[in-house]
Amino acid sequence: MTQESSTAGLVLRTVLHLGVAFRDQVAEATGLSAATIGRQVTSLVRRGLLRERPDCTRSGHVGRPSIPVEVDDRLLAVGAVHIGRLVTTVAVTDLRGRVLGVAHLPTRGADPDLVRSAARRLIGLHAGIGDRTLVAAAVVAPWEALDRSPAVAGRALRDATSLPTSTADHVAAVAAADLLFSPEHAQGTTTYVYARETVGVATIHNGVIPSGGRRTGSVTHLPTTSDAPCRCGARGCLGATVAAIGPRAAAAGLVERPDVELVHAAALGGDPDAHQLLIDRAAHLGRALAIVRDLLDPDRLVLAGQAFTAYPAASPVVLESFRQTTGLGPVPITLSRFGAEVQAAAAGAIALGPLYRDPLAALDRHSRLLQRTRHALRGRSATSGSAAAVRLQPA
Repeated sequence: MTQESSTAGLVLRTVLHLGVAFRDQVAEATGLSAATIGRQVTSLVRRGLLRERPDCTRSGHVGRPSIPVEVDDRLLAVGAVHIGRLVTTVAVTDLRGRVLGVAHLPTRGADPDLVRSAARRLIGLHAGIGDRTLVAAAVVAPWEALDRSPAVAGRALRDATSLPTSTADHVAAVAAADLLFSPEHAQGTTTYVYARETVGVATIHNGVIPSGGRRTGSVTHLPTTSDAPCRCGARGCLGATVAAIGPRAAAAGLVERPDVELVHAAALGGDPDAHQLLIDRAAHLGRALAIVRDLLDPDRLVLAGQAFTAYPAASPVVLESFRQTTGLGPVPITLSRFGAEVQAAAAGAIALGPLYRDPLAALDRHSRLLQRTRHALRGRSATSGSAAAVRLQPA
């Protein structure tokens, strides 16, 4: 990372957090000189990462420094793939992390073609959202729980899309998304707890995500008082307890197939048995959350995943179970800002990470990879006599 490029990243992140920002505001927030800010803003505007807002010019001022800038979310986008135990989410997000298009496909165990299928869906989504250029992609997953390789998945996505591709554990990705858009959580220690079909924890200290996006620990086999059988041979492991909701509801005839989203819908529709299943799970989650908090003692907790967010009646049960179990007293607890879009937002944040750390270098990597792909395709075309084209354009 060059000093100039890392400075560009600092400027870009600062503008993201400030919204519409004047150059002197960026200088004050970063401690950089006015000349440095001017150079970086010019470069970022030229590359389509920032845009000027002359309609917001200060009254009575003239000249370029009086024209504020904001993150330009009209031109560039990134691709995001989140592999879950049951469902794989594919999305396109803009530079602000907003989901522009999303699709879902079944994970189906160890399907070796899953990432290529997700890449085809990603390219189709991109075709339907207008003229934005895809400049990066990411694939995230609970790799250990799925027995999948992030390196293999990352290469498959890169080869299928011709995009620079990043990988991360999915809970570290949730943390990355939260830190990108909630920078106040970078102060002190923040613990992120995720629960959907899988569970996971990531702890971030002073905004630093563990190297390689790895989680800081596993709570999959944290014991609970449930009798859910786990593949490890024990009963009551937290991961198994969370994942048992769909199968148990189907076995009881509450839903037509073992899908936790159907259980949520049944409970929201007034089914008392579905409601009780979700309330019981919430109590187990609250107690597990208290154990995690007491072990790590963070400054705050952020809860993400549909096990926390999809059934509002369960949230008070999580909090009360936590309160009754923790030995350390109150701590700020918030739900993820992304709600049901957390999987897409988390993978999108990993794709956006290189852009916000080193934007000019990230765009250069995109251009180089695209050029290599074009050369390779021209070589194949010359050999086979068939036409080939790449539709992802350089920024």
